[in-house]
Amino acid sequence: MIGRALVVFLIGLSFTEARVDFNHSKIYDEFDFKGQSTVTIDGLCRDSCRIYASITQESKAQAANLLIQTAKGFVSVADVAARVDPATKQKLYLEVNNTASLAIVNANSQLSAGPLVLYVVNQAGGFFGYAEIYEAEGFYRPTGLISALTVMSARPFTLKQAHTQGPTAGAPEGVLAQMAGYDALGYASDPCPYLYNLIYGPFPGFTFEVNGPIISLQYDLNQFHFPPGDLSATIGISNKRQLERAGWLGSPGFHGCLNKQPYRSSLYDFSTLFHAEVTNDQPENMSIDVVTNSDDDHPVLLVNQDNQVVYGISDTSDCSPMSFGVNSQNLTINWQPDGTGNTHFMVRWNSTIIPKV
Repeated sequence: MIGRALVVFLIGLSFTEARVDFNHSKIYDEFDFKGQSTVTIDGLCRDSCRIYASITQESKAQAANLLIQTAKGFVSVADVAARVDPATKQKLYLEVNNTASLAIVNANSQLSAGPLVLYVVNQAGGFFGYAEIYEAEGFYRPTGLISALTVMSARPFTLKQAHTQGPTAGAPEGVLAQMAGYDALGYASDPCPYLYNLIYGPFPGFTFEVNGPIISLQYDLNQFHFPPGDLSATIGISNKRQLERAGWLGSPGFHGCLNKQPYRSSLYDFSTLFHAEVTNDQPENMSIDVVTNSDDDHPVLLVNQDNQVVYGISDTSDCSPMSFGVNSQNLTINWQPDGTGNTHFMVRWNSTIIPKV
């Protein structure tokens, strides 16, 4: 048990954190807590906020010693991460009210921390009180109407939506996905690019390999009042994708939101070659956008394996992606990171089947 006197002492030794800031939320990772005795959250909980957490089994003991100071006492990040509604399987949260400055104490030996995601969102954020939020591991949501959904995990994961079955099979849907919390969905709040934005019928479903801690989906129920197909998630990514109507692949921690640091984790690999394959059983006409801040020595290389044409792309503007078209049924993506963890890329595509002559 950690002594109260020690906790109070640690609160007095606060440092500046390096979280990812949004207009109505902040997302913290292990590096915000490593080497820090106290991390202070200013302003977000002045009226009311909700705190969600995700950890790994290996980081559970360290998360148990990251202590959120509330008016009723200390609550550990491990405790918050374990909160789940037994009926809906949605993640539950720690609510904090009327706290202008909220302290999180690191009581670990040598001020250590392991992989974690801490999502703190103010009540002014979009979809607050309406969005559903889930842990990726074991996630399954049957068909049902939904306007906004967030899935989070301290480990990379794969998120899938099945084709709609039953009476609404073949119905159109409009879906937008961003690598941020539900409060940042759309463009009104934060300048974050969409990774997926498809209005189509019959809606084909999707597979997202989420190489980061959080993703949110917005469903356009104003135009298309149809429930999406079953949603599910599994831990891990393969970087081997079946070419779909729309999709994307990104480097570890990529979110693309302007003037914000990338997501970070000790589980992300920034030293070995990133290799991905996007394949199909017949050629498709792909419209491709690429964003990267890598230099000319570390370009993103897209290879059309059908004709061995290579597209080398480096140092684009995050606001103006490099765009081009490719006819292919076998596309590979290679990227050698520079080892700093500060470079990124994203490849996004839309595709249509090439009619047979």
